[in-house]
Amino acid sequence: MGPAVNLLALNVRGFNCPNKRGDIKRVLRTFACDVTILQESKLEVVSRPLAISLWGRRPIEWLYLPSVGRSRGIIVIWDPQVLELGESRIGSFPVCSRFQSLEDNF
Repeated sequence: MGPAVNLLALNVRGFNCPNKRGDIKRVLRTFACDVTILQESKLEVVSRPLAISLWGRRPIEWLYLPSVGRSRGIIVIWDPQVLELGESRIGSFPVCSRFQSLEDNF
């Protein structure tokens, strides 16, 4: 079996409140995960500066499903020194991603 990959998935219920955004940043920095999935971001666009701000470290790769009005939005952030994105599909609601570990190609 390959090395453990640390994954964190959170339903953040929006990033509109600065205090909530700060709380989420602290959680992401505390757990230092290899890949993070943030559901219900309620963001139409996730720019590079925003993704870096959330992740709190470099290097970084990310993809996202934009919100629709005041609902939905999914952000997937990962460390490209640990995982390589094999393929992804962004649908009208789901985000499906397949990663490969760079340590053992699993």
